[in-house]
Amino acid sequence: MERITDDLHKRVRKTKRTSNHWGRVNMSKRLGAIHPIQLFFLTYMMQTSVAIFILPRSISEAFGTNSWIMLIVLSGIVMVNIFLFQLVYKKGDGMSVFEIMNVTLPRMITFPLYIVFAVSWSISASLILKEYIYIIQLVAFPTTSFLYLLGVLIIVVLFFMQYPIYKMIRAAGVLFGLASVTILLTVFIWPDFSFDRLTPFIFKGTNVSFDWLTIIDQYRPFLGFELCLFLFPYVTKDSHLFRSFYLGNAFTTFIYVYTVVLCLGFYSFDQLQHIIYPTLHFFSFIEFPFLIRIENLVYSIFLVKALVTAVFYYWISKQAIQQMIKRESKFWLPLCIIAFSVFITYPFTTKQELELSLRFAGRFQSVLIFVLPLLLLLLLYIQKKVRK
Repeated sequence: MERITDDLHKRVRKTKRTSNHWGRVNMSKRLGAIHPIQLFFLTYMMQTSVAIFILPRSISEAFGTNSWIMLIVLSGIVMVNIFLFQLVYKKGDGMSVFEIMNVTLPRMITFPLYIVFAVSWSISASLILKEYIYIIQLVAFPTTSFLYLLGVLIIVVLFFMQYPIYKMIRAAGVLFGLASVTILLTVFIWPDFSFDRLTPFIFKGTNVSFDWLTIIDQYRPFLGFELCLFLFPYVTKDSHLFRSFYLGNAFTTFIYVYTVVLCLGFYSFDQLQHIIYPTLHFFSFIEFPFLIRIENLVYSIFLVKALVTAVFYYWISKQAIQQMIKRESKFWLPLCIIAFSVFITYPFTTKQELELSLRFAGRFQSVLIFVLPLLLLLLLYIQKKVRK
């Protein structure tokens, strides 16, 4: 026991001497000068992936009438989660997640944890890409090979990951401008919106049991904000990391509530529960003289959201693996991670299989991002006690 304690003392003292060096080493990465507005855009792009296609139906099935109220509650939980990340940043003086764990925990514990990180986020990325492919096959390319479409997306993801993190974030900000077109298109749905289809009853008309698993399942559309936990070494105080993520989550919540209310006033509550992709479906009622099937444009635009989420999830996995192999690889390591995730998720191809696997992946990830900052705060507390 004394030997373990002495070893911990040495590691903590070493970290105390090299903490400033850590900041200098990463200053070249920070020179990318990530702007707060870019982080705001990134938060929205990470959260509003393809899950928004089924959100109005799933939230209505889970909580019944006026289920949009639960979106505000879930958003409040997200704010608490981000606040825990902020505490880690403040208590750790900007140290990265991996540095905090490497200092306090032995490798026999950190290595399995890093494997869990890499597997969890890489599988989620692969499932998101496959869910998007299923949708475009259902809508436009039923005869195109699933593997062919997946291969094309993987090439784009690999190309995206060749750039430094600050350039990836800037690219996500640019793609936000394209994705925002879908928000503007909803204006053409307003003439068909009717308040008569809404109801004053709250949380009625659902057959799903109200429990913690139901809440966690509906927490999944908000996932993506956990990226800020891994951006500590790449931002400065001028980036206002947490303020950007708070505002980004608030904007995402507004879009979610707006979308659900719009669907409730367009379909009615009973109809909404029988439409697979209600958000995508109501775009089919919009017609322009120069473009008949507007939903083709919409799901094409949503490709950028799916790609941004998948790219940064794979990036988190790459960061975790690099803590173990200590080698920089811009191409082969991401390729191996992507190939592994595709192999693991290969059996999941049908709608039911994808929804079930995404549900379990979302549950695990939701619990993980709550437990992880608590673990980091505990490790920082231990470090502080040892230094005294």
